[in-house]
Amino acid sequence: MLIRDLYIGFIKISLLISSLILASSLRASDDTCCNTIESCIALIPAIEGKARGAGKVDDAVRDKLKSFGRDALLPLAKLTGEDNPNRRKVADSLIADIKDLNVNDFSIIQHVIQNNIELNGGGGWSYGALGYVGGDNAGKYLVSELKRVQSASNQIGTAFNRLGVEGIPYLIEGLRCYGYCSEEEFRGFSEVFYNYQRWTKISDDKFALQLFSLATNEKINLHARHTALTVIGYLTESPLIAKQIHQYAEKNIEFSGSALMSLQNMKSSLATEMLVNQLTNEKNKSIFQDRNFMVFNDLSELGTAGKNAGGRVMQFLNSEHWEDRINASLTLGYIGYFQAIPELRKQLSNPSDWQQVYAAVKALRLLSDKTTLVDLERVATNHWFKPLREYAEKAVVAIKMGKEYDSISKNQNLASDFFDYQQLGEENHTCDITDYPKVSESVETKQYNDKDNKLAFFQYKDPMCSNKEFYQFYSDYCSSDESILVPAIAAKYGENWLIGDNRGEWGGELVVFQSGRLTDTLLTENIEDVYVVGEFAYVITGLAHMSLNNGLIYKLQKTNAGYFIQPFYRLPGAPRTSWKISDDSILINTVSGAVIFNPSDGLKMANCK
Repeated sequence: MLIRDLYIGFIKISLLISSLILASSLRASDDTCCNTIESCIALIPAIEGKARGAGKVDDAVRDKLKSFGRDALLPLAKLTGEDNPNRRKVADSLIADIKDLNVNDFSIIQHVIQNNIELNGGGGWSYGALGYVGGDNAGKYLVSELKRVQSASNQIGTAFNRLGVEGIPYLIEGLRCYGYCSEEEFRGFSEVFYNYQRWTKISDDKFALQLFSLATNEKINLHARHTALTVIGYLTESPLIAKQIHQYAEKNIEFSGSALMSLQNMKSSLATEMLVNQLTNEKNKSIFQDRNFMVFNDLSELGTAGKNAGGRVMQFLNSEHWEDRINASLTLGYIGYFQAIPELRKQLSNPSDWQQVYAAVKALRLLSDKTTLVDLERVATNHWFKPLREYAEKAVVAIKMGKEYDSISKNQNLASDFFDYQQLGEENHTCDITDYPKVSESVETKQYNDKDNKLAFFQYKDPMCSNKEFYQFYSDYCSSDESILVPAIAAKYGENWLIGDNRGEWGGELVVFQSGRLTDTLLTENIEDVYVVGEFAYVITGLAHMSLNNGLIYKLQKTNAGYFIQPFYRLPGAPRTSWKISDDSILINTVSGAVIFNPSDGLKMANCK
């Protein structure tokens, strides 16, 4: 009984304390509450230093000021002229959310924006309020500011979203330039129309035709015409308008790029032929952009409208470029090209590139043909890469259930979904020398740039500086001592040294060092290490940066005709560390898991404790 009484007493005391705390909290809340606009404004703190975002103020005060609606406009507008940046920010952000504004409030909002520009250099949140103000003054002013700021990735874009269709005539009028207008003036227009398609879902053939008329008017400024033709596709999917755009581009080749962008946004099959003609079997000539990847991605964006490209895309399934094979497989799935199924099934047996197998699995998953289940089940059971087995198993289950492909979420665009194989991996799977003891290599055959050996003897000029495209953008770097590189690794191969460097996002290379100088550049990749096994050298490469995560093993051979290097095996991800564990086996820790590589057996997952 005593214990029971004590327990009940404890509960009563706990409840009493909780009540007191709640009452105290409510009183504190009452103390900060304000009943008038002026008393609420008085509670906005004057914080020293730079203010960020919407400024700092108690949420209860902010909510109370919002509740006053348009009545708070003038008092808040006066506050935006104060010296304190935090009070200005709070007032500015609150003005932007006043929904019951009207055309009579334009001059006040414009004054607030001008205050912001004078004090901060930017127009602030109040641009968005003009979307609620509406009317001729607001429309014209927003277009003039759009041209000045040259971007709608801000509150100007928010204002046009709120204006909706009402804002389009002002944008069209803003493009109607008969004299000199710079290309930069129209940069923000594409962003506004993109938002119309993506967020406000505006579709209007009448305005689309007005834009086409403007784009084909030779009296209009050329930059304005290109912009007008580009944005039509954000407003319509009309096959008739698409045909007009395509025909105009055929007769006016200089407008083909702008026309293609519109046709792509319209998901028009007329974009297919224009895209396919850009595919090339040549090695990528640009160091900054993979041309074929962009085309494959654009074709995939078309969905089934790009189906006519299927036959041409299939030709890249056997390309010498591994990335082309992957991108082609994925594209065939996205465009729904069922004729590719037999070839995609063959890709499932690729022994060297697990990403190619992944791409084939995903393409077959997108096509959802149950005749492929036996092949997918084989991957789910037998593939060496565990995450890929698990992915294949999910594809099998989804196809059996007849479940539609739904990996593209509302917050994820196709480019992210297209690239998701970069993220496949096994987390926290890393080995150390207690798992796999290291077999040492002599300094006569392998040297590293560390505290004991700086490899200064092997320094060389950055090979990228001999590339005209690179030099055009980085001439200052190439003319400086910074372009003289000391490598990370040197490996003896035959009579010469293979020199490798890894500068992360700034690149790397594998070069041949002979008689005290660089003689050949074999790879422009980030080099983690080089291992000589028998008559071959195996080069471990890769990079993990932002959403990118790539790792490859290259096989290098010295022949009478020179050096011959080619991709050999795809790693799970970018390499972090590696070392020899026997004369012919190498442990490689990657961002996406640890593997053991043997030239005769290929790759297998490592067993880490």
